[in-house]
Amino acid sequence: MRRRARNEKVESFRARIHEAEGHKLRDRLAQWAEHARGFVMGAWPDMPEGVADRPADVCEPLLAVADAAGGHWPKRAREACLTLVKASQANDKGSLGVRLLTDLRDHVLIGIDRLPTIAILDRLNALDDAPWADLDGRPLDNRKLSRLLGEYMTADNEPIRSRNIRTAGGVLKGFHAADLTDAWARYCPPPPQDSATSATPLPPSSGPLNQ
Repeated sequence: MRRRARNEKVESFRARIHEAEGHKLRDRLAQWAEHARGFVMGAWPDMPEGVADRPADVCEPLLAVADAAGGHWPKRAREACLTLVKASQANDKGSLGVRLLTDLRDHVLIGIDRLPTIAILDRLNALDDAPWADLDGRPLDNRKLSRLLGEYMTADNEPIRSRNIRTAGGVLKGFHAADLTDAWARYCPPPPQDSATSATPLPPSSGPLNQ
C-alpha cells in the first residue's frame, strides 16, 4: 500500500452500506479459515533469505496462511514480508528518502523537467545544511541516489529509475521530474511558498536539454 496523496479522494465509510459488506467478507474468511486450519496449524513455512529471529516470528503466520491459499499468494506474501522487514529496519533510511525527495523538489528540479544524474549530485552535494555531502564519510553518489529513489514508485506504480537524457554533449543517464511527482505528493510536506526562488541556476556545463 502507498500513502494516499493529498489530492486523492477515497470513498466515505457508511455503516449502513459497508458494515453489511464487511460482514459478508468476514463470514467468507471464517469459512475459509476453518477449511485451512489443518494446513496452517503447526506449519513451518520457509522464510525469505535474510528474515530470521523476531521478524521471522512475526512473518510466520502471514506465510503459513499464504501457503495454504496457494496460487500466487506464497510469492506475494514473501515479497510483502521482505518489504515489511526492510521498512522496520530502516526508519532512518525512510527519513533520508523523504529528505532526498523534498530536496529534489525544492532545490534541484524546480522548473526543470529532467536533469542528468551528475548535475543532480552536484546540486545535492552543494546544499548547505543537507546530509548529502557526508553520508558515512562519503558524498552521495550515483549508486546511493539510485537505491534511495528506487524505494519509491512512479504514478504508473513502477520503481523510480534513471533514464536516458539527450543533452548537447550526448546522451546521459538522469531523472525526470514526471517520475517523481507522485512520490512528492505522497511523502513530502507541502512545498514552501518561496520554493520557486530557492533553486540554484543550472551550471553552464549542464546546458539546455534537447528532446
